[in-house]
Amino acid sequence: MKKVEYRVVDSNIYKKCLNLANELLNQISVQSQIPIAKICPKDIILYFESNYDINFSFFESQKNEIIYKDLVQNPDFIILDDSLVNRTSGLTMPKKDRTLIFINQSMPLTRIKFTILHELIHLHFHKVEDNKKVFTSKFSGKYSDYVLPFEDEANVIASLLFCSTQKLEMLLTRNCSFDKIKSITGMSIKGLHSRLLNYLHHILGLSNSEALELVLKLRNNDYKTTIQIKHLINNKNNQLRKHKTILIKVSRGFIIEKNACVSFLKNLSMSELINELEYAHSTKNFVLEQLVMNEYYQKQQ
Repeated sequence: MKKVEYRVVDSNIYKKCLNLANELLNQISVQSQIPIAKICPKDIILYFESNYDINFSFFESQKNEIIYKDLVQNPDFIILDDSLVNRTSGLTMPKKDRTLIFINQSMPLTRIKFTILHELIHLHFHKVEDNKKVFTSKFSGKYSDYVLPFEDEANVIASLLFCSTQKLEMLLTRNCSFDKIKSITGMSIKGLHSRLLNYLHHILGLSNSEALELVLKLRNNDYKTTIQIKHLINNKNNQLRKHKTILIKVSRGFIIEKNACVSFLKNLSMSELINELEYAHSTKNFVLEQLVMNEYYQKQQ
């Protein structure tokens, strides 16, 4: 048994979570027609509410009203015992053809948003409906060895959704301070600290100690650290360009990487693929044309 709320994960798990988060963000971006760098938790919640049958219920032990009514559509409210409220941040469970998601509203707003994203990750990636699983998210407490990997994934992916890599890099390369990034993203101090630590370690390749040193300096509004991180990001992106990262413009105006484009095309209907093919012809976008044809033939099989 383990007693922990949030753990540092190894690079393989983080890479898996990053791929899953990017795939989901691409789908949300296409459906909502919002660039990934501008997607916020509210957009993600709306996406899930339009694609799943979800009933949100807020709970606490005292107030008999919903505090943040505009976070979700048609929320319910229940009063629960103090012992449960003090140890549970959220809970996801299937009920017939719906999914019930319970959120502790006695938490700060930033934590409530994170918990909602966390529970939605359970719903989307952990097959709550298919396997009739119930996930309980705790402030602290014991998770079994079976449940712990699911909690790790939900925590990491929720963080990646709360502030996408595209958004984080955009803000860091604009020399934004820690406080400025926190204000723009709506993340908590602890949440942004963890997000930056993971980004510097897993994406930019710094050691844990190097990453921690930079995050602590950034939190102290050290301007030299802001510039240093900006240079690290630019160097990483320049290396990607040297390896000929293919960027493709699709008909909806987005410029995305090849893998993201493949994911985008998979979600199109046959008629939409034909429209995309016509766009590729008219713009002489031969890479897009080939990808559309590949997806078109796969759908015909």
